[in-house]
Amino acid sequence: MEAGFHAIDSDWCRIAFERAPAPLVVCDSASLHVLGANACAGATYGYTPEEWAQADLLALFEAPDHERVRSAVTAAARDGEAQLPALTHIGKDGACLHCQLQCYRLNCEHPAPVLLAMQDHSEAAEAEAKLAHLQDVLKVSQEVTGLGCCTMNLTTARLTWSVQQYKNLGLEPASVMPSMERLLAPVHADERPAFALAIERCILDGHPFDTSLHLTWPDGSEHVLRTSCRRISGDLSSPDWFACATVDITEECRLRDQLLQTESDLQHAQEIAHIGTWAADLRTGLIETTSAETYRIFRIDPGRNGKGGPFTLEQLFRRIHPEDVAAVAAAREHTLKTPGERYDHRYRIVEGDHEVRYVHSQADVVRDEDGQPVRIVGIIRDVTDMTRAEQEIERLAFCDELTGLPNRVAMCRYLDTAFGESRGLEEPVAVLTVALARFREINLTLGHLNGDDLLRDVARRLKTELGEDIHLARTGNAQFIAVLRGVRAYNAAAVAEAIARVFDTTFLVAGVRYEISAQVGIALAPGHARNPTDLLRKADVAVYQARQGGRKTMMYDPAQDPYDPQRLALLGQFRNAVAEGQIELYCQPKVAMATGEVIGAEALARWHHPQLGMVPPGEFVPLIESTELIHALTNAMLQASVRQSHAWRQEGLALPIAVNLSTRNLMSGTLPGDLRALLAGWDADPAWLGLEITESSLIVDPDATIAQLQALSSMGFRLFIDDFGTGYSSLNYLTMLPVDVIKIDHGFTTNMLRDRRAGAIVKATIDLAHDLGLSVVAEGTATREIWDALLAAGCDEAQGYYVAPPLPAHELPGWMRQHALRCGHAGAAH
Repeated sequence: MEAGFHAIDSDWCRIAFERAPAPLVVCDSASLHVLGANACAGATYGYTPEEWAQADLLALFEAPDHERVRSAVTAAARDGEAQLPALTHIGKDGACLHCQLQCYRLNCEHPAPVLLAMQDHSEAAEAEAKLAHLQDVLKVSQEVTGLGCCTMNLTTARLTWSVQQYKNLGLEPASVMPSMERLLAPVHADERPAFALAIERCILDGHPFDTSLHLTWPDGSEHVLRTSCRRISGDLSSPDWFACATVDITEECRLRDQLLQTESDLQHAQEIAHIGTWAADLRTGLIETTSAETYRIFRIDPGRNGKGGPFTLEQLFRRIHPEDVAAVAAAREHTLKTPGERYDHRYRIVEGDHEVRYVHSQADVVRDEDGQPVRIVGIIRDVTDMTRAEQEIERLAFCDELTGLPNRVAMCRYLDTAFGESRGLEEPVAVLTVALARFREINLTLGHLNGDDLLRDVARRLKTELGEDIHLARTGNAQFIAVLRGVRAYNAAAVAEAIARVFDTTFLVAGVRYEISAQVGIALAPGHARNPTDLLRKADVAVYQARQGGRKTMMYDPAQDPYDPQRLALLGQFRNAVAEGQIELYCQPKVAMATGEVIGAEALARWHHPQLGMVPPGEFVPLIESTELIHALTNAMLQASVRQSHAWRQEGLALPIAVNLSTRNLMSGTLPGDLRALLAGWDADPAWLGLEITESSLIVDPDATIAQLQALSSMGFRLFIDDFGTGYSSLNYLTMLPVDVIKIDHGFTTNMLRDRRAGAIVKATIDLAHDLGLSVVAEGTATREIWDALLAAGCDEAQGYYVAPPLPAHELPGWMRQHALRCGHAGAAH
């Protein structure tokens, strides 16, 4: 090792070499043999002086770096010095160091000895790695949390932003130079001055602050930032800093606002629906959460025990009507003991002398892991108004307002019970139908008010005679029905005689005593019928038989019942159907084929039968056409059409409605006067209505019919010949009739594409009508193909399912708006 030290030129250099705090090694530049090493190198690499004498410099380095070390030493021997960046150095025990290598030539001998100084960078490298790792973690954390950072060195005024800070301002990272102006720029103008002042006070006076700011990003979107700013004090060796952290809380604010709005909407909805929510802890008996509506329903002051203070289940029970407490408790206990069972109960609540109210409560039970009930969560609704309405509906549905007796609905329900819904008849039943004779004359002579007094008197007498054991109901304007069950049914004839004797005594009406007669019809089950409907029908037949035979009472006799059950039922119920509003006005629109504009509608009758449902016109119109009931139907349709026209005109819709007239209507002789009175009552004019007649109505009495039509035409009514081509009238009538429109029967229209003759008739009819100056409406326009064929033939108006099916009259304006939109779109497309 002495040779190594001899390479040092002076004593003081040798002393510095030996005592240097950094590892120093001298090597031969040619062989790279170690000539000497100082104490620090021995301590660093773990070699003794003797071991250094045998050491090779390359043993201190990893194999991949050997050539670099050799080159550096050679360069130092040639040029005087050289250096290598940090390399991995290996100690005797295999430990690794991370050192930078400095090489210096000691003299000019050849080969020259070279001094190698090792600067340990291990701690610095580790620190740099840790710093890089922390920076990566910080970057990821900011991305995950959305936390942006803005810092300012208060000594140099240098401002830096994190990547997330750029994003929180709606900017691309590193897209702009960080500055206070850029930080303030996106803040809403009304918040910007206060934010700038707060930053200034924080920097100058050290006042920290937290605030929420509204920003407009460069793309125009609105955002909210939670901003927190602090001044960080340094020491003698480090500067003061200003730090600002931001988080985009836009979505949080949106959800919060949405939640608040939802809570507000829920509260309003609960107030409107009178529904409260609640949750109770079954272990403590406390109702934990309660909505404001629950407090209102139970008349509990929410501020009594503090804001929204809890109350107990026992307090709730004290407000339940005493008669309902047991049932409520039983329902609750059943729910608690039955997993999966929902509590669902109605009861009354009352507080002191206050009005009784009805509530409907529903709740589910929450159970622990052992299946034991721990909480109950539910809703409660104030159903007082609904319950009272139901009670009133029940009363109105089953009680006759005039007499206080059960009405027909209640009587039918009673009969259904007597027969049993599924088991059939359980005991004999008798129905006694009581029909007052000439009651209409009483109404017409003395007025309806006196007629009502008479009905009430009749009801009192019948109820007194029959007693409480016999079910008595008023089922029609002048009809009562008594139902006898069990043993009493066998005495039906005697009871009928007793009823008849009620009318042996005169009735006092408007101060005058009148003789009032009645017929009683009797039908028995199971002898005459096995269901309530048939039983009632046969009792009605018996009344009719009694009236025809001039008898007061009559037992139903099948041999004298010539009526088809359905026909008789429909005819017997139709007048009441009109009076009770079961006949509904439907309208089928007519459109101008050239423009698609709706120019009118045809009135169609629909019968909503209480038992049979919708009765098709084909089933009841033919039945009543041959009877005087057709006048009731026509009058009902005329009145409904004028009433609907008036309602439409209030909405700004002036659309004429065409009403069908029968032969009997035309032959009555009163039709013009009736129409004049009807229009006057609504301040209407004939343009509101069209009148449709069939060809067949002409052949009964052509002269009288033509005279009636001329009178109607002179009044201003538009007249239609309906179902043209199906009657037997002469074409000569077309020259005499004051008609305006011919309607081609749907039988020709629907067959015109597949039947050449039907098509020819349609085309000829259109040409004939146009030659006579008449318009043509094609009924049965069911498809687009038929529409196109009619349009090509020159038809003026179309009516049928392709245009629209018959609609309830009140729905027609809405359909017209949709139709107008469709026509507009179709026009735009063309």
